[in-house]
Amino acid sequence: MESDHTRDSHVKGRLRMLIATHLQTLPHERITPPVGAVVLEQDAPAERVLLIEAGEVCIHRKEAGEAAQLIATAGAGELLGEMTLIGDPHHSATVSVSRGPAELLAIQTDHLLQAALYDSDLVMELLALSSARCRRTSGQLALMLEALAAVLARDQPTLRRCCQKLSSTTDPAMHRAAGLLDALGRDAETA
Repeated sequence: MESDHTRDSHVKGRLRMLIATHLQTLPHERITPPVGAVVLEQDAPAERVLLIEAGEVCIHRKEAGEAAQLIATAGAGELLGEMTLIGDPHHSATVSVSRGPAELLAIQTDHLLQAALYDSDLVMELLALSSARCRRTSGQLALMLEALAAVLARDQPTLRRCCQKLSSTTDPAMHRAAGLLDALGRDAETA
């Protein structure tokens, strides 16, 4: 069975290739924001999608009245802001450059939608990317819920397994979640 990483790499590669074929006719700009620069703002109208060509970004989400939480990082080959092509026309998170130099390809959402009208392969790859992200997020959420249940049940073997799986990703947000869950488990053991 194909791993999530292999499947994600395949989808990202095809999507980059399809976007590259449209760049001749698609208005776009290359931007090089410095480390710390916000490139997409949560709740702002989505006017562009970004393809990361170099560097790394942090993705934070803030719920009303709460502190912003790191939910993911993304690097070269990742597309940002594509969810707005299909659903809500506002960004769901804030994206800032965390490691540079960052090189981003900015494409206006209206222009990318126009290209998608005439290219079903592009539509399918955008949907495949969205589906892969949903699948990965669902798996991570299931692990976190299983770990929380293990904390309540004081089931250390299950908690360790869940934390190890969350920590095995390259995503710092999942490493943090594993650390918090592990701390909860230790606190529950001593209570």
